[in-house]
Amino acid sequence: MHSSINTGNTPANVATRFAGSENVSRTVSMSSIELVEFINSKREQGQPVLTHKNLMAKVPRVLGADQSAKFSADYMDSRSRSQKCFIFPKREACLIAMSYSYELQALVFDRMTALEDRERARAIPSNPKIIGELAILECFDRLLKPAPSSKMMMLAQIATNNGLDAKFLPGYAIDAAPDATGGSSMPTKSATALLKDNDIRCSPAAFNTALASRGFLKQLQRKNSKGEMVLFWSVTEKGLQYGKNLTSPQSPRETQPHWYVDRFLELAKLIGKGRP
Repeated sequence: MHSSINTGNTPANVATRFAGSENVSRTVSMSSIELVEFINSKREQGQPVLTHKNLMAKVPRVLGADQSAKFSADYMDSRSRSQKCFIFPKREACLIAMSYSYELQALVFDRMTALEDRERARAIPSNPKIIGELAILECFDRLLKPAPSSKMMMLAQIATNNGLDAKFLPGYAIDAAPDATGGSSMPTKSATALLKDNDIRCSPAAFNTALASRGFLKQLQRKNSKGEMVLFWSVTEKGLQYGKNLTSPQSPRETQPHWYVDRFLELAKLIGKGRP
């Protein structure tokens, strides 16, 4: 054959040339050379051997001249000469295989899918501690709906716990209501501070109870280090229009409701706690 390209990943000596001379390295791909080898490995006894030259000539007829040009590439043969080939993503590799037979298309599809599964497996962290912490974060996110800023802090802490560099994380997260359009965080305060700021004569405890009765808050519980049950408040899905869940400074396993300053009076009015 022409060269020894490793099946599945674009090799270092293949410069895939797309429009505008852009070099692209595809995680999962199959070169025309690999495709020829694969097809020949599946041929029955007595069937003619497919040559790379014949497949190269067929590609523009199957994909179209303009489309096939996007997957044109160069490679170095066994004599260190630059030769032409194609680097196919999954869809195009299957189309070329289908031009020979539906059975080959299915075999190529299965092969490419197996390569994708292998790459996904490589991307999963192998450290069980990291996997466990990420699973806890996912569960925390699903059940307690923490604000993006809180999730960012938790991810940074997971990185620190495992000796990883967290500089790739964004410098900030936008905490805003789901229907907000400003593109920036909305200022928030605790119910205690906002009741005082707006001169609403209602205790924070009574306010929270009223919010819970209307579905904006829910009370949850957890066990502390002594095995005792501790109650805490969490903003519900409905309540996220008016506030967010921060991680409690007393315990990272608790949420602490904060309410958007600009929407607090509207929220208070909805539960019958507006200013007289």
